[in-house]
Amino acid sequence: MAGAGSPDAATVVATRLAAHHLRGAGLASVRDVVGQLGAVQSQEFHPSLWGIAQRTEGTPSAASVRDDFSAGAFLRTHVLRPTWHHVLPDDARWLLRLTAPRVHRLNRPYYPDLGGPAHDAAATDLLAEAVAEGNHRTRAELAALLADRGLPSNGLAFTYIVMRAELDGVLVSGVLRGRQQTYAAFDERVPAGFGPLGATYDDDAALVELLRRYLRSRGLATVKDFAGWSGLTLTRTREGLALLGADVEQVAGAGDAEGLSFWRLVDGPPSAAQGASERVEQVDLLQGYDEYFVSYKDSRDLARDPLSAEAPAVLPLRLPGKEVSPFLHVIAVDGRVVGRWRHALTARTLRLDTQLFRPLTRAEQQGLDAQAERLAAHWALSLERDAR
Repeated sequence: MAGAGSPDAATVVATRLAAHHLRGAGLASVRDVVGQLGAVQSQEFHPSLWGIAQRTEGTPSAASVRDDFSAGAFLRTHVLRPTWHHVLPDDARWLLRLTAPRVHRLNRPYYPDLGGPAHDAAATDLLAEAVAEGNHRTRAELAALLADRGLPSNGLAFTYIVMRAELDGVLVSGVLRGRQQTYAAFDERVPAGFGPLGATYDDDAALVELLRRYLRSRGLATVKDFAGWSGLTLTRTREGLALLGADVEQVAGAGDAEGLSFWRLVDGPPSAAQGASERVEQVDLLQGYDEYFVSYKDSRDLARDPLSAEAPAVLPLRLPGKEVSPFLHVIAVDGRVVGRWRHALTARTLRLDTQLFRPLTRAEQQGLDAQAERLAAHWALSLERDAR
């Protein structure tokens, strides 16, 4: 039943912004950000690094975050859903044990195109051999090695061969070679054991750890939100909540969040009520696959701006009657989507292009300008001003 503690959309959004560390003090390091979130979608590599930097104290530079990644402070691999995520080395092994079987099931329709079990085993063995003894290989180098053996080396078949090797704990991200990413041996970059679970793996303990990490860093979320984010089933999600027992509580949404049932950790981020009279008009330049969006499959429309009723809250990038937009990233005011952005980089400058769903107030425009300066500083570039 809805009651005094029942959150409306503004409260949910404000609570999430704080839980994501998009408000308040940033976390001490990029490693802390990745660990707090548990897994950070990194389908778009460089934008995902900006998303991590935004949540870090001092907003470290792009070069600094790339250096941390190259050094192995955090890794990139296929885990959770069938897409790339950044994870901590200590978390990679148990997260794969928990979620890889589900991803394999989702990928199963594509696996017959790989040539069957014999080809798959041969490809996996070749990839393991290629990255052994500290050899970090680019994607192109791995493709060439497979081609020399008559194995799939391009298109979806190659993509799924490499993904399967990641899911099976053979490959993981290696050092950066200039702007090129590489693959390394999983056991070289990932310590033995199962991180917070200890020396042995337990499926229920892994589920509880992931749920706890998710709720602490996402604030209020529904059962379907977690299931969609994790790739696990609704049944398994409910089992995890039951295992958490008195550590979690369920609250019913109210007002414009009515009909949604949210879960939160009892000792997790407090509700951050924010009514219309308390708007701070804080602007965020979020990457299109930011965890602020992809963490909530069921309730993501709460990020829709009430003044831009026809505009989408998240992907797909399409306005009614319009073509797909080339503007991948998202402009949010107080956690509500008001437009999209993209940037162009030169050796010295960053130009920010925007596509707004509604006019900005003067305060909102000032906030957007401040975030554009922050983005340019992250890239160690000067902001190219427009003529307005």
